[in-house]
Amino acid sequence: METESESEVRVVLSAKISETSAKGWHDFCAVHGITVSAMLEIAGRELAKETNPPIEARMQMIKMAREIDRQRRARK
Repeated sequence: METESESEVRVVLSAKISETSAKGWHDFCAVHGITVSAMLEIAGRELAKETNPPIEARMQMIKMAREIDRQRRARK
C-alpha cells in the first residue's frame, strides 16, 4: 500500500454535490471509520492508475457523470 509522502504538495478539491450524494459519502466513511478526504485521496490514486479503456464498473460511473454534467449545463 502506498503511503502519503510528507513532501507531496496538497491541494484543495471542492465541488457542489447533491445532499443525497454528500450523505452517501459521509455515511459510507463513518461506517468504515475513515474520513471523506482519505477516501478521496485513495480514489484519486486509483483513478490515476486506471487502465485505458476503464474497467466496466468505472465506465458506468463515467456514463452517469456525463449525464449529470449534461443536466447541469442545460440548467444554465
